Amino acid sequence: MPPEPNLFYPEMMYFALQLHATREELIEIAAGWAAEHELHMSVERFFPDYLVGAVPAGGDLEAAIAELDPVRRICLRRTAFDIVAINQIQHVSMNPESFTIVLEPLSEDGLRATALTARMGNEDALRWWVGLVRETTDDLHRGAWAVDPQGGRRKYVSDHWHTPGAHELAADGVPMLAATGSAIFEFSDLD
Repeated sequence: MPPEPNLFYPEMMYFALQLHATREELIEIAAGWAAEHELHMSVERFFPDYLVGAVPAGGDLEAAIAELDPVRRICLRRTAFDIVAINQIQHVSMNPESFTIVLEPLSEDGLRATALTARMGNEDALRWWVGLVRETTDDLHRGAWAVDPQGGRRKYVSDHWHTPGAHELAADGVPMLAATGSAIFEFSDLD
């Protein structure tokens, strides 16, 4: 029987990096981190039913994703995952110190922004994850205009990141959508 989740952490710290990225790029990032640091992973499908699968350290992430497709979130952690959760909230509660990567599909509307996130009670663990993300940002583009499609208002967002794959899609005319709401992002470094 897995341990009951402790919902009363004394203090939680949070990290999030919103970005535009293709599913393939995010899967590659997760698999690379897992291989380099011997991390365990879980994959979650939210629809039509919630399902979660564990990928042990050294396991095949792409095979696990193919088995549960459409996978919408990858979680990584240093220890094995308990996968008895009945929903995504319970999953992260039962598996503290997890780093999550949300996978957004490319749709006919465009590519929605996603996030690399963590909520942890252990400051050193969170700093370690932030360090991995910082290393990854060396390969990313930075800066975008958030545009309101109804009113045309524009606001520059200097800390909005995007991957080379998202950059190519935007250059080909694919709309870069906000994670929520109607804003559209225009990358500042597109020629």
